Amino acid sequence: MPQFRYRAVTHAGEIIVGEVDASSREEVVRRIEYLGHLPIDAEVAATGILTRSHRRAGKLPRSRDVSIFLRQLALLIGAGLTLEAALQTLGEDTSRALAGFANGLRASISAGESFGEALERHPSIIDPAYVAMVRVGEASGKLEAVLRAIVEDRTRRELMTDRINSAIRYPLFLIGTATIILLFFLIYVVPQFEPVFKDLGGRLNSGAALIVAASIWLRANVDLFLGMCLFLVVGAWLVLRRREWRARIVAVIARLPGISGPVGDRRTARIVGTLGLLLENGVALPTALKILRDVLTEPDYVAAVDRVHEQVRNGRNFADALAETNLLPPLAVRMLRVGDQVGDLASIVRQASHFYEHKLGIGLDRLMGAIGPATIVVVSVVIGTLIVSIMSALLSITELAQ
Repeated sequence: MPQFRYRAVTHAGEIIVGEVDASSREEVVRRIEYLGHLPIDAEVAATGILTRSHRRAGKLPRSRDVSIFLRQLALLIGAGLTLEAALQTLGEDTSRALAGFANGLRASISAGESFGEALERHPSIIDPAYVAMVRVGEASGKLEAVLRAIVEDRTRRELMTDRINSAIRYPLFLIGTATIILLFFLIYVVPQFEPVFKDLGGRLNSGAALIVAASIWLRANVDLFLGMCLFLVVGAWLVLRRREWRARIVAVIARLPGISGPVGDRRTARIVGTLGLLLENGVALPTALKILRDVLTEPDYVAAVDRVHEQVRNGRNFADALAETNLLPPLAVRMLRVGDQVGDLASIVRQASHFYEHKLGIGLDRLMGAIGPATIVVVSVVIGTLIVSIMSALLSITELAQ
């Protein structure tokens, strides 16, 4: 379906601009007139390469900024402003990235779309689960409460993401620092002793000989080495951008001893948390399972959700269908079975989510307590080996001189 760019005048004399998908120009005009606006023009939006590149080049707002934006939107709606007026207010008082997001939502709503449909146009900013909640909130007249629930969930996930990033950044910082020290040692320190080492010839110990050879090669091939590093960084960045490759990397890391526990707890917390959030805000279980499929990345778990969704649609008990898959650990399945039996699945699912988030936090603390010292030991051994090799070669020279 083609996309049309339009301009129209409101009753207040304000000119609005937006884009909408429609089968023809006449349909766009009918939509504008239905909203009570006076259409000025409606043309097919450009879809050339330059236009697409310009749209993709737009900077996405940060996750925390989006959470603040949604919190402010809920406050304005609670204060009595209409959704369109609230978006207009936020579009004038936020950063450029958020202003574009707010104005895009407002333009879609002015074109006759619902708030949920407008959010659905921004999958890189708003998760499908939140879009489904907004649809339910619009239908039930509880949009403000739904927005507050979304903000609470996003804030909790952002805090957990910060903890995970902290657990990753510290070892990477130590390894990066050790690498810089090693390169400095090979490029600037070892050459100071190279004339002395050449006098020893074949009497140089194997460790020192290896270090001298590495230093000579590195200084002779600095451009090649930097090019290889750049290639690896760009290659890793391209690989991590692809969702399927990220899922495979996570699956490999999840099998490592000591890491499999926190990774499994994080996946369980995400699955159960998403289900609880959707069910608490009025989304039906089959719809929630369908949305959950878009949240997961691992192919095995996506297939498991599909099987559970199909069986639930056919009338089977949710907990029984879930127990036949590896989607959740046995304890989580038992908790959800209790909730299903007492008729309060949404509340029990939310409690299970809090339980696994707490368990994940404990696992991350333990992992940090082990990875930090282990990384320091490895870095110390590597640097110490280099220093000992050089010092032993210098001691050999002293012994020969005596």
